Amino acid sequence: MLQNSWYLTEGAFFAQLPSAPRLDDDGQAVIGQVANLFHDESYFSPAKTVATVHVMLLAAEHLGDNLSFDAAARRHDLTELARLVGGLNLVQAHLTQIVQRIAEHIDARAFNGLDAVSAAAVQALTNSLSSAGVNGEISADYLKEAHLTLRGLTK
Repeated sequence: MLQNSWYLTEGAFFAQLPSAPRLDDDGQAVIGQVANLFHDESYFSPAKTVATVHVMLLAAEHLGDNLSFDAAARRHDLTELARLVGGLNLVQAHLTQIVQRIAEHIDARAFNGLDAVSAAAVQALTNSLSSAGVNGEISADYLKEAHLTLRGLTK
C-alpha cells in the first residue's frame, strides 16, 4: 500500500477517472481481471511477482512506444497529459517505496539466502537500493510539480 509522502500529488487519482475516456467493453473486462488478480486480499508468490513485473513492463513499453510519436502525443490534450503525469507520479512513488522496502528487508536479512551473504555485500546492496529510493523520491517530486502545473493549466 502506498504511504502518504511529501512527493505525492494532492487529490485522489482514481477519483479523477470517471470522466476519463474508456476502453471498449473487452478492454475494460481485461482491466477488471488484472485488478482482481492484484487485489489486496490476493496471495503472494514468486510466480505472481514475475507476473506483476511483466504487466508493469508491458504497460511501460506501451506508453514509451506510443508517446514517442508526435501523432500519438497530438491525440492527448492537457487534461489527458495531467492525468498521465499524475499517474506517473503515483507509479514512481510506488516504485520508490517498493525499492525502499526491499532495502530495509535486505538490511534485516529477511530474504532467503541472505544469511549466507557477507556483511559487506549486504551493506552494498542496502546502500545502492537506499540511494535509489532517495533519488526516486526526487523524481516523484518533479512529477508532482509537473502534475500540479498541468492541473493549473486545465482549470
